[in-house]
Amino acid sequence: MTLIAALAFLAGSLGALALPPPYGPCAALALAGTAAAAALAARCALPRAAAFAVALLAGGAYTALHVSAAIDGRWPPARDGERVLATARVLTIPVAGESGTTFDAALALDPRAGGATLTARLRWVQPHTAPRVGEVWQLALRLRAPRAAANPAGPDMERVWFREGIEALGTVLARSRLNRRVAQGFAPVDRLRAQIANHIAATVPDRDAAALLAALAVGVTGAMSNEQWRVFNATGTTHLVAISGLHVTLFAALAIAAARRLWQHVSRLRERVPRESFAAALGVAAAFGYALLAGFSVPTQRTLVMLAAWLLARQAARASGPLHAFGVALVVVIVLDPFAALSSGFWLSFGAVGAIILAAGARIGRAGRVHEAARVQLAVSIALVPVTLVAFGGLSLAGFVVNALAIPVFTLLLVPLTLAATAALGIAPVLADAVFAAGAWLHAQLWPALESAAVWPHALVSLVVPSWAWFVVVPAVGVAILPWPPALRASALAGVVPLAFGATPLAATQIEIVVFDAGQGQVAVVRTARELVVHGTGDTFGTGGRRMARIVVPWLRARGIRRVDRLLMPHLRADHAAGAAELAAALEVGEILVPRAWPGGPASARPCAERSRWASGPATIDVAANCDMTLSIGAHRFAFGRSARYDTARDGAIRFVVDATSGVVVRRAQREGYPWPWRAPV
Repeated sequence: MTLIAALAFLAGSLGALALPPPYGPCAALALAGTAAAAALAARCALPRAAAFAVALLAGGAYTALHVSAAIDGRWPPARDGERVLATARVLTIPVAGESGTTFDAALALDPRAGGATLTARLRWVQPHTAPRVGEVWQLALRLRAPRAAANPAGPDMERVWFREGIEALGTVLARSRLNRRVAQGFAPVDRLRAQIANHIAATVPDRDAAALLAALAVGVTGAMSNEQWRVFNATGTTHLVAISGLHVTLFAALAIAAARRLWQHVSRLRERVPRESFAAALGVAAAFGYALLAGFSVPTQRTLVMLAAWLLARQAARASGPLHAFGVALVVVIVLDPFAALSSGFWLSFGAVGAIILAAGARIGRAGRVHEAARVQLAVSIALVPVTLVAFGGLSLAGFVVNALAIPVFTLLLVPLTLAATAALGIAPVLADAVFAAGAWLHAQLWPALESAAVWPHALVSLVVPSWAWFVVVPAVGVAILPWPPALRASALAGVVPLAFGATPLAATQIEIVVFDAGQGQVAVVRTARELVVHGTGDTFGTGGRRMARIVVPWLRARGIRRVDRLLMPHLRADHAAGAAELAAALEVGEILVPRAWPGGPASARPCAERSRWASGPATIDVAANCDMTLSIGAHRFAFGRSARYDTARDGAIRFVVDATSGVVVRRAQREGYPWPWRAPV
């Protein structure tokens, strides 16, 4: 009953996130419907139907109210670029990066700017004094609405900002004399997290090892390098970096064991408090403190609630199965954070726990421990396949093997070492440094193996899954993890077959054109049945090839494209060259056309003037000396370059499909509805 009501509450929350505005009337209607459904079900003596209807409508009303408030509090796009003076309280640990120091702040605008209060993500280039979490500053800012590029295979940053409660983006005017610190502020937990992360960075010589230890100790991941994230992503071990429910549970188990020992040696405790009650209370308190120190993420919230519900039911001597605690945790997490369902961590966390409950059931302990652990781990890996595909657009095949080895090493060695060193910092700093050094040594032994797995050609597979395939894949995953006959579970593997047909091939008479939303840069992909041409890299000053790596390469990989026949570069500057290097590192690149000579460039580079025209299937491509490109398909002309710009800022990425035989042009913008971003492109 509890699980059904919890799932209904979740469904109502998702429904509210999918509704179009206005949200206030929707919430009012949902509240009225809740009361009517409860009254009707009570009169008809239908308690199960009443619980389901009330939970469904209550979840919708609760989330709709929060969505309405979040939308109303955002910085309006009409005021983009406006300069304001604000009092800013630093909310997060500032992270220094290539483009400046980034942090979230609670802003109280000057009355002359409207006097509003909002949460903003700020970037400060070369601050004269590094801000610290909890401090209060007076800052001169340039604000804009939290709008981001929308691409079919790139990250949906609008969804991320909406999920994190970011109501504006801002840049600190670095040269302004108005910038000054007003007060030290008060944020003891976050400052302690920053101090521990800084101590690890100062004492561990290996930068990558220090970043990983800081992430495991206090959840600070700002120092993790792009290469580290790439390796963890390719090997499917990203979940081991964040402080997950597994780490919190381990910490609570250690605290409970220590509390039992303490109870045995203190006579006053034995006389006044039962041993298990004392151990449970201390275990939950220790887990709560560790979760706060780790940033109180969704996995830690879920673990705390489930742990507390299970221990409370145990102390009350009531029979409470794992599904009951699962349902309670689901509702509590959504109540604490109405937008939790927008994060991939929510689905990965609850999906993993649900898979463990379904796969293990009442059979834990009947088989050998190693066999049981391997079976549960396989079930979790299979269950998270749909979530991984939706959230990240790809699947780590290497992760099925790597996780079997990495999870025991992290859980039994690296995480306990990190926790022990963190706990010893305040008591014996010298001992803590020695334990951190042991953790760094263990990282040095593990990292070459992870890198070797990451460079396997099929370690990470990007897929485009058609909508119809989910009706086969999801039930197949459910059958595969349930404790049913092996032959029946093996037959569920047939449900994976549709994943191999995600990308639809082009007909011989069709041409596909995708103009990506790359900000001020422009990048277009022209695909015919014979070849693929990329025009531009999308990079501008300071991007360092990141737009090509994060926007274009994932889209190409998701469609099974392994070769780019021609790359045209209208600009030959450092950032554009870095974009070309990112493309060449990910895929095979044939000919590179540039506007002028490229000293020290690749051997395949040649001037655009040397190749002015060629035919590509039913299309003809003309290239000017400055690498401007014109695509001709019958009576249709598409121009790319300095003189032809597409309004991707309004529509997001734009996709054209042209049929040379019929002359039909299908144009589709890739920016979907907002702010119901749980179904927006990822």
